[in-house]
Amino acid sequence: MPTKITMPQLGESVNEGTIGQWLKQEGETVKKDEALVEIITDKVTAELPSPASGVLVKILVQADETVKVGAEIAEIEEAGAATTPSVTPTTQANSQTAPQSSASSASSMNGGTNGGASTGGMSSGPNGATATATLTAPAQEGQARMERVSPLARRLAQEHHLDLNAIRGTGEAGRIRKEDIEAYLQQQSQTATATLPPAPVPVQTPPPQPTQSAPTMAATQASTPSAPPAAPPAPPAAPPVQVSGEDQIITPTPARRAIAEHMVRSKQTSPHAWTAIEVDMTNVARWLDSYKDEFKRREGFGVSFQTSVIKAAAEALKDHPYLNASWTDDGKIALRRQVNIGVSIALENNLIVPVIRNADTLNLAGIARAVNDLVTRARANRLMPVDLQGATFTVNNPGVFGTVLSAAIINQPNAAILTMDTVVKRAVVINDGIAIRSMMFLSLSFDHRVLDGLQAARFLAALKQRLETWSPDTSAY
Repeated sequence: MPTKITMPQLGESVNEGTIGQWLKQEGETVKKDEALVEIITDKVTAELPSPASGVLVKILVQADETVKVGAEIAEIEEAGAATTPSVTPTTQANSQTAPQSSASSASSMNGGTNGGASTGGMSSGPNGATATATLTAPAQEGQARMERVSPLARRLAQEHHLDLNAIRGTGEAGRIRKEDIEAYLQQQSQTATATLPPAPVPVQTPPPQPTQSAPTMAATQASTPSAPPAAPPAPPAAPPVQVSGEDQIITPTPARRAIAEHMVRSKQTSPHAWTAIEVDMTNVARWLDSYKDEFKRREGFGVSFQTSVIKAAAEALKDHPYLNASWTDDGKIALRRQVNIGVSIALENNLIVPVIRNADTLNLAGIARAVNDLVTRARANRLMPVDLQGATFTVNNPGVFGTVLSAAIINQPNAAILTMDTVVKRAVVINDGIAIRSMMFLSLSFDHRVLDGLQAARFLAALKQRLETWSPDTSAY
């Protein structure tokens, strides 16, 4: 039996994915963990590794097609398994002598599978069969044009019913990128809003005047049995947004829409509560000052406040398991055995949360390596599906941008998200004296179904104690 390859779930809230391009073609040998196909979602572009070594015998979903998570997209015949050729010698001979129209169709199918252009000549099928393809000049031009469009840009164009011939590409060799589609949509929106008429002014209608029969009606109502109370009226809908010709209309990117949907769903799902604590980070700051240069020379990247907070959180979660939990669909609480910490990473136009697995088993150097690896691959669109799955708790770090006190939205299905803000030096009172200390706020948004303020406060107190008693002799290893 061949091994089935299915569409992975690239993120907790992602329900579908698009095939960007196949990195292996039918009939080609693939090794286990070798990159097999590029998957595009509204959140990330990632390469899916092959789960087994063998031959890619069938591609079920072609480039630019979108399918649901879990749908079969390909089949691999594992090495050593008996295979039955799908094309017999007689069939091969017949395919070589087929009419030109049939050969052209076969070539088009192979071209769609391989993602390459064919301008004539021989095209190889998955089992060695060949067919002659002859494309007309318009077909060649159209196929070459499609090759100069990135998969994500093509998907955006399809969603908005855009003519790609009207869009100028700014990529290499005129390649149309996602940014070109977004710029075109923004330009179209500005043109449309410039011609919008002024918003209508609502006309106030005076209330109806009472009639002579009103007392009689009241008396009649009083004499009849009282009806059950009516249900309370539904809350008023949000007023419609009035747009004027001076407003700039922006069409959200798919990533922005996905983030918006996830945030709304999180707020509707979890009753959010929020609390914060102030932490004296002076001991950590001194440790970093004396150790970070040596660490960077040794590892090639830095160690930071974030590293120490993740380390302290991973240790505290073992003692406070309700922070490392989820509310299940059947109304129970699942206490997670693994401590998998999601790390919020802000990209230019996106926000993703890759995962540090078993963070409680890592030392400081291991956590720093994991963060550096995730950030580097996220910025290069090289994250794997497994990198975005299975977070049990999330650490958010807007403090790198100078924020002072933040309240984040929970990353579903986690029970809580910890936010660390910027570390600032200021005067504080210590033992009735004034001292300059490095201070930071840690805030916690938590699901009030899973835990209460007492548990949340105890968890923050445990973090505070670990960070404020940071030893100058602490080893990163």
